[in-house]
Amino acid sequence: MKIEDWFQTLRRKAEIIEEKWSDASEQERHQMADQLFHLRQVSDTVVDLWLQFEERLSNAIRTIKQLEGHLSEQQKEKPEMKAKASADAVTKAKVSLQKQEAVKDETEAAHSELNGYAPMFRKGEGFYHLRMYQDAKKCFAELVSESPDWEVGRLYYGFSLLFCEEPETAYREFRLLSKSASSPSVVAFSYNAMGCILAEEEQWLEAAQAFKASVEIKEDQFEAKYNLALCFLMDGYAQEALDEIEAYLVKNEHDWEAQMLWLRAAQLLQSMDESAELIPPASLRLPTRDLDSDTLQEMASLYESVGNYHRAQVCYHFLTERLPKEGWTWHGLAWNTWLIAGTRRALTLVKKAICLSPNNDDFTFSYGWMLLFDGKLEEAVRAFRSMLEKDRENRLGQSGMISAYEKMGELQEAKRIAKQFTVDEEPYVRSLGYFHLGRLAVIEENWRLAEQYFQRTLPHSNQFREIPIYLQLCAIKLGEQGEEESSSQLLQP
Repeated sequence: MKIEDWFQTLRRKAEIIEEKWSDASEQERHQMADQLFHLRQVSDTVVDLWLQFEERLSNAIRTIKQLEGHLSEQQKEKPEMKAKASADAVTKAKVSLQKQEAVKDETEAAHSELNGYAPMFRKGEGFYHLRMYQDAKKCFAELVSESPDWEVGRLYYGFSLLFCEEPETAYREFRLLSKSASSPSVVAFSYNAMGCILAEEEQWLEAAQAFKASVEIKEDQFEAKYNLALCFLMDGYAQEALDEIEAYLVKNEHDWEAQMLWLRAAQLLQSMDESAELIPPASLRLPTRDLDSDTLQEMASLYESVGNYHRAQVCYHFLTERLPKEGWTWHGLAWNTWLIAGTRRALTLVKKAICLSPNNDDFTFSYGWMLLFDGKLEEAVRAFRSMLEKDRENRLGQSGMISAYEKMGELQEAKRIAKQFTVDEEPYVRSLGYFHLGRLAVIEENWRLAEQYFQRTLPHSNQFREIPIYLQLCAIKLGEQGEEESSSQLLQP
């Protein structure tokens, strides 16, 4: 049978039910409701399969266009936006749980409890799975009023309320079930649903308590384990998030959303405590080609933050294979290659990144920075000035020129530019200006002034890892000066 004929048959079945409904008896309507429910299941399956096919087809077309160089700049998704989209997906994917699944798991048990309410239950269930939630709510409200102790009926009622955008009323139903239901599954599902409602309101602490209760009641409630880890992360408890998501990954090691959550929690912990020892789960211990691109990008970022440049380099190597037309993959590979092996091996890679994204200032700056530290001052200055010709206030280009003037011994010119940073509206830029001025004061051996400048960078000290070393150096030098002054005072008559 052709696919067009098959769909025509399905459409005809729906039309016949619609035509006969008004004149049908109650029993016939129940039968037709079952048929509609079956057609809805078929429709959902077809839609799911079509979405999978459409996604695969779009990816294939996009990849081929990239390989052939036919994708315009406007069509290319910037890596920052991709990272942000990934972050949003991690935040929302499992907090907004598949609430229908919780109900389906209990359906069989429900039939044994129905007794005389079977027709009303089937009607409500049909409406629910047809996504006619207002009608489902009315049916289950009637059932609950007739049989208030019927747990699964009340669970359906709670989810119907939730889909009708009545979270407060739904929350009350789930809270009642969490306190009174005899079925551990119903209690666990209720706590999980309560956690979802609270999380959508960003009440992370209360949501975490609900998810924790769900897991304690039903250990295999993996969605609640994931959600608990997510709440810890959103509330800033990095270590707790890592503990929970690692337990989740034991049973779900290939869940890319969970892998991303672990990486984000690890980055947060690293930013809070640089001495923290991080041992990734088995699925993240070594970068492999099988990992999702977003996961590889997150892994590379994590490895860079802890100074493991070799593994970051491997991540970017896999990304360049998968996304050869994306400049950011080559830039990441170039930067980590430079940190490992120096300018000669990295320069070709960063040039490729610039060719793919000629307007990306980060790439041009990296090119100039590599040349600067290789002693090629004239070429480095040309790179930085090319950025300033397009935008004289470009902070990256100015920062490069500060370092170039420092190398050339033109400290007054370097200080002139750095002082412009200290009046910028952006706090990080102001800190960068004080950092530059502190380094210039160190060159001039003005230790007290250097210490004052470095102190002003402390709100962003995690961005400047050298700050503790510089402050320690300043303290040593000032201490030595203090001792010299004391000795000279003792020698005076």
